[in-house]
Amino acid sequence: MSISYLWKVKALKNTGKVVLGMEVEVIKSGTNAKPNIKEIGDALERKYGIRPLSGCSITYFDIKGVK
Repeated sequence: MSISYLWKVKALKNTGKVVLGMEVEVIKSGTNAKPNIKEIGDALERKYGIRPLSGCSITYFDIKGVK
């Protein structure tokens, strides 16, 4: 049985279709590593139907673990 971790991700700046303040949740199983840009992009696509630009950086997001 692997442990799952929940991350809250919030956009810190506008970039492409990603707007300041957009929030998503990312669940990762088996690792407590922060979500990467692909995982954040997948969550944005699921919630908002958008994909971040390829130049979008992880530094554009505030990532916090939920306990």
